[in-house]
Amino acid sequence: MTEKEFFDWLRAMQNDKKLSQNEVDVANELLKTMSADHLKQWLMEINNWQDSMSLSASGTSLIKQFEAYRASPYRDSKGVWTIGYGNTYYPNGRSVTSRDAPISEPQAAELKQYVTNRDFVPAVNLMLRGEIAQGKISQNMFDALVSLAYNIGTGALAKSSVIKHLKNGDKQAAADAFLAYKYSGGKFLSGLLNRRQKERQLFLA
Repeated sequence: MTEKEFFDWLRAMQNDKKLSQNEVDVANELLKTMSADHLKQWLMEINNWQDSMSLSASGTSLIKQFEAYRASPYRDSKGVWTIGYGNTYYPNGRSVTSRDAPISEPQAAELKQYVTNRDFVPAVNLMLRGEIAQGKISQNMFDALVSLAYNIGTGALAKSSVIKHLKNGDKQAAADAFLAYKYSGGKFLSGLLNRRQKERQLFLA
């Protein structure tokens, strides 16, 4: 775990998903005396936190790679109004509309990160809580699953063969099940197949 990944995880563990400057300073001092993995384990023990995983920098880059930045609202392949890096709604839950003002790339990146950490990362952690606690889910697997959830939705992921196969301990079958999600509105999309192949590749890495 890198220090950036540690702070992403620590931020995700807070109720408001934020860290005060004092919390950052204390963590930085502790990181001078122990590794990020050791500090994470120590904080989990003293705070009685359940083990959970965070999206890594590589996972974030993967999502941004396929959810190209668009400043103004546009309709996605399903006709849903979307903005930024594939976001269909804002932190307050309001859906994107055609009348919304354009957002800058930094604003889009912040929106994507906020929504991902609030809605998708916790959902994947919950779906695979037992498997994560048993160390059966690698960082690459987790990143690929969050990317898939970000694209198809957490409800679809929860009911998917990907999760079913993971629960049965069949990693290869779970990886192959990614490839089923290459349709949008019943239409085959080569872009979706390309994304599924990249996610599958990461999942198996």
